[in-house]
Amino acid sequence: MFARRYLGRERQIEALFQTFQEAEGQALHPIQICRETGLDMHQVQQRLDHCPELFVRLPRNPEGLVRYRITSSAAVLDASQVKQLIRRRARSEQLQVTAAIAIVASAGLIILLTVIPSTSLFF
Repeated sequence: MFARRYLGRERQIEALFQTFQEAEGQALHPIQICRETGLDMHQVQQRLDHCPELFVRLPRNPEGLVRYRITSSAAVLDASQVKQLIRRRARSEQLQVTAAIAIVASAGLIILLTVIPSTSLFF
C-alpha cells in the first residue's frame, strides 16, 4: 500500500550518507558500505535504491560491479540539512500512514452506523 522509504529507517540512511561523506566523493560498492556501517548487505542495497533523492546508482564498471554515489544536489548539503531532509520525508510518510488509517477507520464507522439502525428494526 505505502512504500515506506524513510519512515523508521532514518538512522540507517544517515549512516549511509555519512559513509559517503567520509569517502569524499568516491563511488562505493554496497559491500564497502556494509563494512563501514555494520548494516546487512540487503538493507544497504534497498536503502540506496529507495532513496533516489540522496543516492544515485552508477552504471556497471568493466568488472561488473555496481557502485553508488551521493547525488549532486545532496552533495552540496551539510549534515544538518541532510538530517532535516530525512526527517521531513519520514514525517511526510508518517502523515500519509496516519491519514490512510483515519480514512479506513472513518469508512468503517460509516458502514457500522448505517448497518446498526437497519438491524435494530427487526428486534
